[in-house]
Amino acid sequence: MSMKTELWEQLAALLFSLLLGALVGLLYDLLRPPRHRTGPAVGALLDLLFCLLAGTGAFFYAMSAGNGRLGLWDLTGMLLGFLLYMHTLSPPLLRLFTAELDFCARVMGGCKKRINKLEISAKNRFQNMRE
Repeated sequence: MSMKTELWEQLAALLFSLLLGALVGLLYDLLRPPRHRTGPAVGALLDLLFCLLAGTGAFFYAMSAGNGRLGLWDLTGMLLGFLLYMHTLSPPLLRLFTAELDFCARVMGGCKKRINKLEISAKNRFQNMRE
């Protein structure tokens, strides 16, 4: 019976490492559109954030599933999960994330124009009141 239990534990660990790899791919796609639209300094900060979050996920996975060690099997599972995500779900989700960022940028641009108009209007009114 212990052999069956060990096999199920290994299968669960493999599936969880595949899922973690896919989640790392999703995080990569979430950070990709803002990274490409900003300068190199913000891009470097987003890269650092990605590495910290992916490393933290791998650390917690190793502490829970691998009793504190991360084996080659686990890393291979995460890489496979990442690659599966990148070749299946990434293209449509990346288009969606980019479209959402475009929409937010348009909304923010419209808000900025309205605020600038209000600022000019208020400035003109206060100057007229002063005179």
